[in-house]
Amino acid sequence: MQLTDKQLEAVHETKRNLQIIACAGSGKTETISRRIAEILKNEPRTDPASIVAFTFTNKAADALRCRISAALGENGAQDAARMDIGTIHSFCWRLLQTHCEQFRTFRVLDSVKSHLFITRYCSECGMKTLGLEAYPRNVLLFLSCIEKMIADAGHADAWTREQREAFEQYRSCLYSHGYLDYSFLLYEALRQTEENPAVQDYLRRIRYLVVDEYQDVDDLQEQLIRKISEAGANICVVGDDDQTIYQFRGSSAENMITFSERYADVHQVKLEKNFRSAPQIVDVARTVISNNSRRIPKSMQAEGESADAEVCAHCFENKPEEYRVIAEEIVRLHDKGLPFRQIAILARKGKIIAPIAHALAEAQIPVETDSAERFFAGNYFSSFSGTLEVLIQPDHAKLAGLWQDVLDRAAITAGFRYLRGCMFGGPRRLDSIFLEFCEKTGFLRDAEDLEQRRESLNGFMRILSDYEEIYGDWKLSARCSGAQRFIAMRAAEEYRYHSFETNKKRTDAVQLMTVHKAKGLEFDAVFLPELMEREFPASNVGGRKYWHVLGGRFEENKEKYQTAIDDERKLFYVALTRAKRRLYLTYELSTQPVSRFVVEAAASASLHIDKEDLHRNRQDSLTMTEATDCTETSDVQEEAARREETRRQRQAYWDMVRYAKSQLYDYYGTASHFCPAARADLVRIKSMSPDEILQEASQYGLI
Repeated sequence: MQLTDKQLEAVHETKRNLQIIACAGSGKTETISRRIAEILKNEPRTDPASIVAFTFTNKAADALRCRISAALGENGAQDAARMDIGTIHSFCWRLLQTHCEQFRTFRVLDSVKSHLFITRYCSECGMKTLGLEAYPRNVLLFLSCIEKMIADAGHADAWTREQREAFEQYRSCLYSHGYLDYSFLLYEALRQTEENPAVQDYLRRIRYLVVDEYQDVDDLQEQLIRKISEAGANICVVGDDDQTIYQFRGSSAENMITFSERYADVHQVKLEKNFRSAPQIVDVARTVISNNSRRIPKSMQAEGESADAEVCAHCFENKPEEYRVIAEEIVRLHDKGLPFRQIAILARKGKIIAPIAHALAEAQIPVETDSAERFFAGNYFSSFSGTLEVLIQPDHAKLAGLWQDVLDRAAITAGFRYLRGCMFGGPRRLDSIFLEFCEKTGFLRDAEDLEQRRESLNGFMRILSDYEEIYGDWKLSARCSGAQRFIAMRAAEEYRYHSFETNKKRTDAVQLMTVHKAKGLEFDAVFLPELMEREFPASNVGGRKYWHVLGGRFEENKEKYQTAIDDERKLFYVALTRAKRRLYLTYELSTQPVSRFVVEAAASASLHIDKEDLHRNRQDSLTMTEATDCTETSDVQEEAARREETRRQRQAYWDMVRYAKSQLYDYYGTASHFCPAARADLVRIKSMSPDEILQEASQYGLI
């Protein structure tokens, strides 16, 4: 690949701290890999082990290591292998394991295991100290509180007594069981940089640090980067403030915007050429993102070809029509020779994935959805989860009903005999039981869908293994019951970001996913459906947040973790720039006005859009009248205001109903651990009217 002048400028800048502002599709990974290779070529005395690179994912780390190896040429693989390339969390873990003897026997809890751990030890970990009971939603809220307290640990003297006690209780509970969660992993790494001479000596040996996706680092991660810089390392950060899409996790574009003010001797390079997208797509994306006020000045320029490019927006009467036409357009593109795998439908919210997938299936279009969603919707998953109940109360007929379409009668009988024997044998792990069950029944032998079966089994064993990690010392019957409840009520939510695939996708299928999961990917054609206000941009969801629990100084930065319109526009910008040649924006005529982002995109001459449809959609809305050419009379405005207020009241009512329903599920679900009668209440919720749900939730103080 021939580098541009700006890319070469970044490659050759190895003496000063470097900030690379990389627009979408600007070739940042190639640039930083060449820069690292340049360091080793021009400074032969540099030890590859003194080079550290932070990436956002393990997949990105592997890609960067491969590119560095290719750029170095001969012996490149050996040098790349000696570099510390990976996520910040993996760096911290290696730091503690290597230089801190007290943590060598510890294990790290991921997000799922953290939830299970707190659920089990809720009376010991400080939840009640913060005024929280052990409902599933409160567990997540408690983890959020702890995360914010760790980030604020430098101001612990301003905490309340309850906050300090809760913090110490959770830390003590974790450490007594030999665990660190992700937040305490960073916390301990930072603490060791101040207290441990061996860690300090290691930091001084780091000569170069590269931080990819710098706009997505949070406060704790930034503190660690600062420590490495202060120890003497040359810092290179790469990112784009316009692509900050993880603010709900604590990331902030301010890290990117103010980098040159916080670090000394910084050279800034802007990579403004987009090699991915057609000029029309680049123009639309640039037009939209320019509406954000707080950003680094830059102007993305297209380097791609404009031939065959399609950039358009379409309005539909209703959602079924919208989905049907999207399917028809996909068929048209495929008939013209475009593979299905080069077509993506990107959703702002996961709730619209299922109906779109159904519409594509009806049109006989192969579709690849999120692996977690496919796993929990699969037939084998329901069979596996049902088998847990058979393991508790052996029932041959029930087992046959679960597996009759998968296994023959002899295999089912063999499996039943094995399960019945497990209850009378010695201590066994649930995952090993299910593995042997599959061996006894021949589940993995001579099957046409062998790969699907293997992935289903591996995924289910992953869930059981995580559960066993925390509850492995319980009796088998108790573990079966607990695992069954966890799978039924919480697993799908807990594993929503987990990949259950053991192999790369081999099918030629349309990719259907959320915009967040599409970060870093590219497709020839991209569809963005349901572009309505409150959908994209999304409206803020109610409920208790960490500042409601912690109060005090923790209210000062709460806006940082709330979705603002600028953050939603960044997410829309990321969605736009996934497209290489074809971009389709779709919306419908409804009570909700079209997304303001479509209105902003319509200001670009590159977007083909029916202005009459756009005007017709928004004429009754007062929320964005300034963005249209509409001139309304006062009577029309008043009527629109009344309709808008009615809509808002109706939406607020249903938002409260949904929140109350989820709270009741959490409340009775937790109670069912101790009171079997509460299971009947879980079933009863489904038949309750909205007003009854609100009344019952209010009765228990849940809303």
